[in-house]
Amino acid sequence: MSHSSNNQLWQARREAAVVQGVGTLLPVFIDRAHNAELWDVEGNRYIDFASGIAVLNTGHNHPKVVAAVREQLEKFSHTCFQV
Repeated sequence: MSHSSNNQLWQARREAAVVQGVGTLLPVFIDRAHNAELWDVEGNRYIDFASGIAVLNTGHNHPKVVAAVREQLEKFSHTCFQV
């Protein structure tokens, strides 16, 4: 995401492209994450209290997790937006 981005622009893009049945609680768009911290497209820093199961145990971008994901992506990937 570029530095000229902001949460309002990304929210407008989301509203134009995603059906209303898929909801979110916070109109903030994350640019990067490390360990238990997140930074949005505006540079605001957050502590991640709502991360996924694996992130709670390892933190964002743990080197072993990144390596395993990279290995899997070279074999096969399947994405499901709402999950």
